[in-house]
Amino acid sequence: MPQNPVPQNAVPQSPVPPTWDIEADVVVVGFGAAGACAALEATGAGAEVIVLDRFHGGGATALSGGVVYAGGGTRQQQDAGVQDSPEAMFGYLSLEVGDAVSPATLREFCEGSPAMLAWLERHGVPFEGSLCPDKTSYPTNQHYLYYSGSELSERGVALPAPRGHRARGRGTSGGLLFARLAGAVRGSGARVLEQTSAGRLVTDAGGRVIGIECSTLRAAPRWARTAHRVLHRWSAKPYVYAPKLGRLLHRPVAWIERHNGNPLLVGARRGVVLAAGGFVANRQMMREHAPAFRGGLPLGTPGDDGSGIRLGADAGGATA
Repeated sequence: MPQNPVPQNAVPQSPVPPTWDIEADVVVVGFGAAGACAALEATGAGAEVIVLDRFHGGGATALSGGVVYAGGGTRQQQDAGVQDSPEAMFGYLSLEVGDAVSPATLREFCEGSPAMLAWLERHGVPFEGSLCPDKTSYPTNQHYLYYSGSELSERGVALPAPRGHRARGRGTSGGLLFARLAGAVRGSGARVLEQTSAGRLVTDAGGRVIGIECSTLRAAPRWARTAHRVLHRWSAKPYVYAPKLGRLLHRPVAWIERHNGNPLLVGARRGVVLAAGGFVANRQMMREHAPAFRGGLPLGTPGDDGSGIRLGADAGGATA
């Protein structure tokens, strides 16, 4: 997190560290796949970890197809008899990605792709190399390796290879992908605080992030916690296909948070990881940053409201 500049009106400065309600080495905000992986890496490095999630984990990951884009010679590709290399993967993705990331970052992703998929497998996410014979948007339950990109149309640039690795599970596999990662996180010793929203990052006099001001329902009445959980679950899936209905169903969730949340100060001795999702549910941010996509299906949940991005930007973080 960049230390300067820090907007004085956005992030509370603390010349003397406040009295934290709870504290850990690393605090992760958000508990989808990204937050779960960050927590596992931190605990694997010996850190004490707290994970904060506004709801009950999963985010957009749990509603997704559970497909991980990987290549360069994964075990599953080898089992299917598919030839692939980091160079071929880099050649194709260079066309697709453009200047969204640097060539160095893209090359690192391609070269580390087989190890990344193996890392997920070690944490319980199952993959296999049953190859789908045809190009498809999503394979049946008989196939778990497929062309999830447009590699075939760019065969003149790079050797095409199927790189969509679908977690092995019936239906849409995102729920299984997240469930396995969540189980690994809880088994790692990380502490997961559900129904807890991050409100503002706390910085010291030098601008270093040292904690988070939160609001939690953990001490709220049982009816509030139950209604919050159920109403969010009811709103998440309809939101993808009927955003207006999803927003309507989600309004009581925000009301419960406003009227039943209790303050919680969480200290971070070594850092904060923001993994709280995107901004597809924030209409103002969509108008400003992605106006051409406003008419499409919002592939996210009502919780993807850009709040995690705002947390980082208010503390001086750069966006692109």
